[in-house]
Amino acid sequence: MSSLRFLIILLVLATNYFSRITTDAASSLPTLSKRRMNLNGVHLKFGAIHMPPFDVLTLRPDGNYTHTGSGIVVYSWLAAKLNFTFSYYFVPNAMTKAKYGNISEISTILNLMDDKVIDASAMGMIATPVRKKLVDLVYVIWTESFVMVVPVPGEEPRLFAFILPFQSTVWLLILITVITMVAIMSLFSKFYLKFFAKIIAGRNKLDPIPPRKETLFRLIINYAIYIINIMTNQGGSVALGVAITRLSFRVLVGVWLLIATVLVNSYSGTVISYLTVPKMKPPINTFDDLIASEDIGLVLLADTDAKTGPLKVLGDQMRSKPDRIVSNVPKLYKKLETEHFAFPFQKTFCQNFVSNDFKKDGKCRFKLTDPINVFGLWSLPLQKDSKYSSMFNIALMELWEAGIPSFSVKNAMPRADKCFAKTKPQASSRQIPIQLDDLMGAFFILGIGLSLAMFAFIVEIITEIKEIRRRCNNKNTIPKK
Repeated sequence: MSSLRFLIILLVLATNYFSRITTDAASSLPTLSKRRMNLNGVHLKFGAIHMPPFDVLTLRPDGNYTHTGSGIVVYSWLAAKLNFTFSYYFVPNAMTKAKYGNISEISTILNLMDDKVIDASAMGMIATPVRKKLVDLVYVIWTESFVMVVPVPGEEPRLFAFILPFQSTVWLLILITVITMVAIMSLFSKFYLKFFAKIIAGRNKLDPIPPRKETLFRLIINYAIYIINIMTNQGGSVALGVAITRLSFRVLVGVWLLIATVLVNSYSGTVISYLTVPKMKPPINTFDDLIASEDIGLVLLADTDAKTGPLKVLGDQMRSKPDRIVSNVPKLYKKLETEHFAFPFQKTFCQNFVSNDFKKDGKCRFKLTDPINVFGLWSLPLQKDSKYSSMFNIALMELWEAGIPSFSVKNAMPRADKCFAKTKPQASSRQIPIQLDDLMGAFFILGIGLSLAMFAFIVEIITEIKEIRRRCNNKNTIPKK
C-alpha cells in the first residue's frame, strides 16, 4: 500500500516538472521567433516586370510606371511581418537597355540581382539548375497548373458548303462515273448510226438522221447535258431515237437513272443542313489539337522554363522559329491578339489575358484549355547567399497559411464570367458527310449495269452482223428460171 502511494506521488511530481518545462519553452518561443524574424527596418529593392495580375506596369507619358497588382498586397504583408521597407525597380528602363541590351526581362532581373542592383525579384521563378546557381530560390510564392490560352474557334467559311454533303472521294468517283457514262453513250450511239441505222430504217420505215450530221462531238455534248439534267432533277430525254431502240442502250440508261436517284436524294437530303447550320472550326484543347490545327501556331515567352521539364520539347521546336519567342508580355499580347497563336502558361496569367481582352469590346475572343499536365512552383528569388533567405522562408509559409496569395490575386483579377462559363457540349445538328462506303452499293450496281450493257451491246453486234451476212447471201443468190 505504501509503495502504491509512493508511485502516485512520484507520478504527480514528474507531471508538474514536465508541465513547467513545456510552459517555459513555449513562452520563450515567441521571443525567439520575433528576434529572428526582424529585419530591423532594412530597405529592400524588388525588381518588377509587367506580369499581370501579379504586377501590372503602365507606362506614363513622363516615362515612369504606374504599378498595380496583387504583388503589392503580398509584399506589404511581408514587410509588416519582417519589419522592412521596400521599393520597386521597374524593368525595362533606359539603364537596363543600355547595359544588358535586347534580352528578355527575366534575364534582366537575374543580371540585376547578380550585380547587386536589386535584392529580390517581385515575380516568382521556377527553379532550374541555372537559376539556382545565380540566386537563392526560397519558399513558394505561387503555385498553379498550366493551361493554354487559345482563340475561340470561329465559323468555317460556307462559300463552298454545297460540296460538303459528299466527301472528296465520292465527288471524284461521281466525276469519273459521269465521264464514263457520257463516253459509253456517245460511242454506243456513234456505232448505232454507223452500222445499224439503215437496217432499223428498213425494218421500221424510219427516216434516221444521216450519220454525217451527228458527229461524235455533238453526241458528247448532248449526252453530257442529259446526264447533268438528270443529276439536277431537271429531267431530260435521249435525243437520238436510233440509240433508244437498242436493248444495250436501254440497260445503260436504266442503270444510270437508278444510281442518279440514289445520289440526288442522298445529296438533297443533307445539303440544306450544310447551308443553314453554322459549322465551327475544331476547338483546341490539347497539344495534339494544336499540332493538327493549320491556322493556330504556338508562341512562347523567352526564359519561361522551356529549356527543362515538360515544356523542353516544345521549346526546342520553337527555338528554330525565333519570331515565335517573345521577350516580354506586351509583345506576347500583340501576338495573341492576332488570334493566330496559342500560349501555354499558368492559369491565372492566361485567365487575366482573356478577361482584359473581354473588357475591350465585350466579346469572348479567347478561351482556356483544360490543364495540360504541367504544374509550376514559382519561388521567391533573392540575391545569392542572402542572409534574409531563412526569414523569408518562414514568413512565406505563414503567408500561405493566412491565404494572402490567393486572396490578393482574386481581388486583382478583372471579371469575365461569360468567357469562363462551363457549358455542356451540344450535339451538332449537322450530318456527317456521306462517305464512299455509304454509296458503295449504288456504284456496285452501276458496275453490274455497265457490264450487262456491254454484254447486250456485243450480242447485238454479233446478231446484226449475222443478219447483214444473211441478207448479203440472199442478194447474191440468183433464182433459177
